[in-house]
Amino acid sequence: MPLLVAIMAEAGLGFGAIDRIAVTTGPGSFTGIRVALAAAHGLALALHKPIIGITVFEAMAAEATAGGPPSGRVLIAVESRRAECFVQLFDRTGRKLGEPGMLNPEQVPDWTGTDDLALAGDAAHRLAPYLPSTTPILPITKVDTVLLARLAAERFPGPAPAPFYLRAADAKPARSAAVPT
Repeated sequence: MPLLVAIMAEAGLGFGAIDRIAVTTGPGSFTGIRVALAAAHGLALALHKPIIGITVFEAMAAEATAGGPPSGRVLIAVESRRAECFVQLFDRTGRKLGEPGMLNPEQVPDWTGTDDLALAGDAAHRLAPYLPSTTPILPITKVDTVLLARLAAERFPGPAPAPFYLRAADAKPARSAAVPT
């Protein structure tokens, strides 16, 4: 929150100037997603403004396709900090070409095919060895916040966004112990 205060001050704006709140919903770290969504929800409630959730895949695909990608399809690959990568395939206009997945890098060619494909995302370098050496890797490794704001401005507010996960949580709730009677 102090960063938000500093950004607004640098822009010379008060929080009343905000029309809506944009937030990425994942995939990403469980804690990071939950903290970002909680902060966005709190800000939206305090300001009585709508909140728009956008996946990391959608935001990166919008950037990857903004200037016309070097291929017909773009695979966004997001780091999971595991053996697998989070992936989703988009066409040259940024339209989804299927549901996201969680794949080991060597599985990607069978999942996407290798023709007319470019890579983007912070895990693209992990997939590159399994694709033709001519596969372009776009220099997009994080969400562009200005582009995220533009995407949110184009969307109609709907229900409050929820976290977008592709993998189950590592932490499990403790089992309650039976209380002797």
